[in-house]
Amino acid sequence: MVNDVAEVIDENLLEYMHVGVKVVLNSNVQRLTYAGKTVEDLKPGSVVNLWRWVADVLVSAGYAEYASKPSTSSQLMQVEWREKNNPSDLQALPRHFYLDWLREAEKGDKEVARRLTDIMTMRLMKIVALAAKRLDGEIVKKLTPEEEALYRSVFKMVDEWVSRMFSKRGD
Repeated sequence: MVNDVAEVIDENLLEYMHVGVKVVLNSNVQRLTYAGKTVEDLKPGSVVNLWRWVADVLVSAGYAEYASKPSTSSQLMQVEWREKNNPSDLQALPRHFYLDWLREAEKGDKEVARRLTDIMTMRLMKIVALAAKRLDGEIVKKLTPEEEALYRSVFKMVDEWVSRMFSKRGD
């Protein structure tokens, strides 16, 4: 079961790194070739849609900047507030919620890291409680892929534990 969670996390990261993002070039790029694609004669100010990992390389090398700015910490604060003030309900999160915010936390933003940790902890407690109640269905629509893998693992373990307990009644 742990492998299932790890696989889902790895697959979601792979998908995330291959999402298209727009960058604005800071300098001339004569030729950009990646994954069998080639783009040529790009001028400063050109907006190019690239896979996230390619954009990351160009941005870190100083050749480009992201066209859209990252989400603000006030958005993270709203998610935290909704999770705290709805103790029995999970809020729906975007598919790559954790990956987006982990990128911000890795840049050294301690406030983002703290809020993200709080959100993860609150949601973890809710997910485990819901899995222990063996509720299924609509709940998974509110989970990120990583959370859904965790939920299904806990659900399966609880289900197995309950069935074994009832099968050991001393027949």
